[in-house]
Amino acid sequence: MLNTLPNGRQLLANFASLLSSMGLARLATAAAWILVARQVGPGSYGQFVACFALARLTAVSFSWGLDGWLLWKGGDSPDRATLARNSGAALTWKVGLGVLWMGLLSGLAGWFNPEVFPHNLLLISGLIVWFEELTNTAWSVFKSTLQNDITFRVVTLVQLALVLWTALLVLYDNRQLDSYLWVRVAVAGVGCLWAWSILWQRFGLHIERAALLPTLVAATPFAGSAFLAIVNERADIAIIGQLLGQEQAGLYAPASTLISSLLLIPASAYAVMVPVLVRARRQQNTDQVQRLWRRLLAGSSLLGFLLAAGLALSAPWLVALLYGATFAPTAPILAILALVLGLRCVTFALAAALVAGGHQKQRLQAQFWAAATNVVANLFVARIWGITGVAWVYVTTEAILLAGYGWAWHRQKQRS
Repeated sequence: MLNTLPNGRQLLANFASLLSSMGLARLATAAAWILVARQVGPGSYGQFVACFALARLTAVSFSWGLDGWLLWKGGDSPDRATLARNSGAALTWKVGLGVLWMGLLSGLAGWFNPEVFPHNLLLISGLIVWFEELTNTAWSVFKSTLQNDITFRVVTLVQLALVLWTALLVLYDNRQLDSYLWVRVAVAGVGCLWAWSILWQRFGLHIERAALLPTLVAATPFAGSAFLAIVNERADIAIIGQLLGQEQAGLYAPASTLISSLLLIPASAYAVMVPVLVRARRQQNTDQVQRLWRRLLAGSSLLGFLLAAGLALSAPWLVALLYGATFAPTAPILAILALVLGLRCVTFALAAALVAGGHQKQRLQAQFWAAATNVVANLFVARIWGITGVAWVYVTTEAILLAGYGWAWHRQKQRS
């Protein structure tokens, strides 16, 4: 299982399972929190959104790119013992660094407005994020071994439990935000234990002290990649809110959110293809690697064109359907950002080739220049051309990222 290359049918099955589980998780979470927002009101819900956003943004300090590292190393693991050792090292670091991170969150609470960031809500939000990040580590192992059907089954049941328990509290007319948060803590905790128990049963779990420090060092480039990805995808909304105000941010954010949701499609393809390409390289099957890479690039390019064209053409109808007539100015922004979706399909294909080839540091360099361009350009463009200019900056940034990945891949191909 760990040393054979999947056929086309198995690849499609893994892609469908992973995309379905990721999409279902987002839909279920959105449905649950829509119910919460209606029950607790905008004030309390705003507190949770602020606390959860802070916890999510700082989580990279303990997740440390370990999930991306596991996705790569899993495809390069020849046996179960190696998987067990890598999984144990990642789990140990996430638990240990997570304890320090929870202390950091507790300390940060005193620096922020207590009306927006209540200490108890911030810590509860931290628990939710911590459990979810630990669960993601288990998912990374299943992704790397192309067992995404397990992810689909567990995620489906866990998210269904979240929606049902939330709906039950709504039926009892519970209006205390703490109650809904503790339900999510419980569901996330059970889901985490369940995922790790399956992983332990299938591959085992071994903590080897000698492997801990090398694991952290090897995962550092992936941590940098995760941080720069957050900057590249979130900086525009923060800058718009600061320079142009909440109304312009409110018109831009729906388009950005839709794009982020649709990026699950190329992200799923990336998660499936990285371990496949790594396996092919480990077997020193050059012809198979080249054939897989050409198919991935061709398929990603076609998918990107179809998604970008379809979204751009349907933008006015889609915005009107989802948000209503008051968000009509969002439609042109969505049509522009559709180009980001198209480019990202090809970007992820190149990223898969770089990571599978062990060139994460070269990928990180391209991400740095793209993120730096994003922030600097938006600071200059936002006041002059408004949210339309910011949207074009996002497209330009994605094109820079694609060019950087392409150049890095070309150089590595020449060297090899």
